[in-house]
Amino acid sequence: MLKTLLKKQFIEINKGFFFDSKKGKNRTRKGAILYILFYVLILVGLLGGLFSFLAYTLAGPLVSAGFGWLYFLIMMGIALVLGIFGSVFTTYSSLYLSTDNDLLLSMPIPIRYIMIARLMGVYLMDLLYTLIVLIPMTVMYYLVAEINFMTIIGPIVMSLMITLLVLILSTGLGWVVARLSLKMKNKSIATALIALAGLGIYYFVYFKAVNLINAFLANISTMEIEIKGGMKILYGIGAAAAGSGIPLLVVCAVIIALLAMVYIILDRSFIRIVTTKTGAAKIKYREKAAKSRSVNKALLFKEIKHLTSSSSYLLNSSIGSLLMIAVAVFLLIKSDTVGSLVFDTFGDTIVPMLPILIAGATCMMTSTNCITAPAVSIEGKDIWISQTLPVKSWQVLRAKIGMHLVFTLIPALLLTISLMVAFKVSLAMYLPILIIVSVMVLLQAELGLFINLLKPNLKWTSEMVVIKQSLSVAVAMFSGWILSALIIVSGIFLNATLMFWIWFAVIIVLAALLNIWLRGKGSRIFSNL
Repeated sequence: MLKTLLKKQFIEINKGFFFDSKKGKNRTRKGAILYILFYVLILVGLLGGLFSFLAYTLAGPLVSAGFGWLYFLIMMGIALVLGIFGSVFTTYSSLYLSTDNDLLLSMPIPIRYIMIARLMGVYLMDLLYTLIVLIPMTVMYYLVAEINFMTIIGPIVMSLMITLLVLILSTGLGWVVARLSLKMKNKSIATALIALAGLGIYYFVYFKAVNLINAFLANISTMEIEIKGGMKILYGIGAAAAGSGIPLLVVCAVIIALLAMVYIILDRSFIRIVTTKTGAAKIKYREKAAKSRSVNKALLFKEIKHLTSSSSYLLNSSIGSLLMIAVAVFLLIKSDTVGSLVFDTFGDTIVPMLPILIAGATCMMTSTNCITAPAVSIEGKDIWISQTLPVKSWQVLRAKIGMHLVFTLIPALLLTISLMVAFKVSLAMYLPILIIVSVMVLLQAELGLFINLLKPNLKWTSEMVVIKQSLSVAVAMFSGWILSALIIVSGIFLNATLMFWIWFAVIIVLAALLNIWLRGKGSRIFSNL
């Protein structure tokens, strides 16, 4: 029975390789092989190459200077963070909140077997992320270190210990995420915020770590690290990987003891954990007068509610808004520094180009928002609801455009104003620049809807297919980038002032033409989908 459960868990993990969620059927053998090869190329070739280069950069100078323990500490730390961040959300959904828990628990299957199968699935995901770092770490160490029995066995054993430590931590953090998800009212927004916070912390730590490593390598020949206090623990972990016998035994004993403790806790409380649904946000009934809305407002709120109810849709389609706000806040805080840096580098020659460069740069950032590109397809089989409402099709399409404007226009204007303030643009150009950015946002919203109406996909089995893998999203995003790049390039190599007003007219005309098409033919296409 355990073997069957393990096989089931393995099939679920690798389902994407053999099942095409876009078409709702199994892939052909050739298609599955090509998909696996592509995945391996991205995973091993791109990420593996990145971490191999990092290991190659660190291994030589650190090991030759006698800091092999620090090399392992850095690389194992990266593997630990990558493994936890990559698997914690999978852990909470597959181990604690799996949709087939009730089905399996109703069968005459030992509870321990279900738990072990779930844990093995989590461990396989941990291996997938951690080995991308641990394998290059070990290979590069072998190339530069003096080889003996302990230097060979140390990195291998510690790599195994790190994978087990990731399993321990992701199991605990997965439980925390699962409990939080049951308590939060709006789970999609909460999930999106957690993911964005994690992403922000990751990049902050990454850039800080790069600066610290570069400074360390530049002064390694003259540095001495005083090993005392808490540093002794870190030194022991790194020394264990470098082949020091006693630290290796101690680290292995501690991690195995922690793993045993986690197993015992889960074994005694697994049923209670996976079946307890209490703690969900309590909703207290309060009688309120119903607020009436106009048809257009009601349709707009319907679209916004759909967007905010799906963390995947919200996170992937409107990430540009958060990026624009972040850049705008940074520019407002560091406006003098950024402005001085640009003017010192390029001189006064850049002044005539600033209006078109600011407009083009902002338009490029707004292009990362693709809210309308999947807006028709994402309705799927429920599109008949919108089609049978007592409203015109154009009103439904206009609500989708309005949703894009709500989430994109305000951050875009904030970014534009911060850029104009930082680079001291003439006040006479404020209004034209704000107009061209506003119309560009409208054009991008209409363009995404235009492409999606021409190539809709209403037969998907997963929202992610239309959010991340659809042709309309790719075309809309790249079209926005290309148009924005043309605006920037024309401002650099041609008469910037003249090209600004030419693009001003072109964007307004394109937006007007798309608006006419959507009102007419686009509305008819939507009605007949």
